[in-house]
Amino acid sequence: MFKKIINIISWAVLLLAFAALGLSSDAPIFGFFFYLVFFAIVFGLIFLYLKKHNRRTSIKAETKLLINKIVGASLMAIAILSPTIALRRIGLPFLPNLIIIIITAILVVFGIYAVMMINAEKNKRILGYLLLIVLATIPSIFATTYLTQYFPNTYNALGVAYWAIVSVSIFSWWGLTVFFKKA
Repeated sequence: MFKKIINIISWAVLLLAFAALGLSSDAPIFGFFFYLVFFAIVFGLIFLYLKKHNRRTSIKAETKLLINKIVGASLMAIAILSPTIALRRIGLPFLPNLIIIIITAILVVFGIYAVMMINAEKNKRILGYLLLIVLATIPSIFATTYLTQYFPNTYNALGVAYWAIVSVSIFSWWGLTVFFKKA
């Protein structure tokens, strides 16, 4: 029962994370609810399809593993691209967007390394937590030094950076979890 509740909460968080992509549209409230309804319908249809077809035939372990790899890689791609999605409203040229994507990928790799340090050995836990704290401050430093020229005030720049951090965190964690899930 507990596992089922955790599973429902996890799907709700993923649905809200996808819906949060609508916050970067020109009409954030409409965009959020549009994305929420759209992805709820998509998830619902996929759920019904899988429920219907799982009764007739069982999915092979290799197919399930391949699906997990594809979905995990897709979620990781969304995670790495989400800062550029959040910043598309300000119209950055190609090169700054490419730099943001590269830096995001590097931050995700260091984040994975920090989590591995926390989970691996007791004496490296503090170092792993410190690394996560440093990694979390990098986007806010970027927002206050570089993005303030594109926003009316620092709070708006920090808000966009915060949204990007949250979306990168959720999508990358979910992508890695699904990618490395056993069949």
